[in-house]
This record gives sequence, C-alpha cells and structure tokens, in this order.
Amino acid sequence: RLVHNAYGALMASASFDGLARRTGGIERPFLLSRSFFIGSQRHGAVWTGDNSASWEHLQHTTPMVLALGVSGLPFAGADIGGFHGQPSNELLVRWYELAAFHPFCRGHAHVDFRR
Repeated sequence: RLVHNAYGALMASASFDGLARRTGGIERPFLLSRSFFIGSQRHGAVWTGDNSASWEHLQHTTPMVLALGVSGLPFAGADIGGFHGQPSNELLVRWYELAAFHPFCRGHAHVDFRR
C-alpha cells in the first residue's frame, strides 16, 4: 500500500515538472489526482474519488474535504452531484450550495448520467 501511494506522489511530481518545463516555468501546471502521499500538496489538487449521487455521500463530502485540509492537502474537493448515479434536482442543488465553499469545486459525472 505504501508503494502504491508513493507511486502516485512520484507520478504527480514528474508530471508537474514536465508541464512546468514545457512552458519554461512561466505557468504553474494544474494537476488533479486522487492518489497522494506526503508532499503531494506541492504539485496539485486532490479529489475524494468516484462517489455516488446520494444524500449519504453528500453528508460525507465536507468532513472528507476538511480532513484532507488539516492533513496538509488544502486544495481538495469532490465530484458534485456524485460521479455514479443520477441525483434528484434537490440533491444536486444542495450539493452545489455546499460545494461552493470547498476549495476545489467541479461538477463531474460518468458519461452514462445526464446533468
């Protein structure tokens, strides 16, 4: 398990370095990963992984983002509305209302589900 997480951090570091070199260091690359390790916050943002369109997953979103923040990964967020499943209109609106206060905010879903 340790090697798996270290691999993700090393991949983010190498990607960050390659993208920064491509612009001559003028632009800061944007990287997004759900695999991270100590020091990963230097290279990009993280998201909580593929979630489901349910009230339970909405309830867990903020504690997960806050826990990542106090762990040293402040640029974090979740898939708004859930990656899997079709949220009700009310669930999607409530999720956007909450996610507006998360550091990383994006609407993202599997291709099979309409948004």
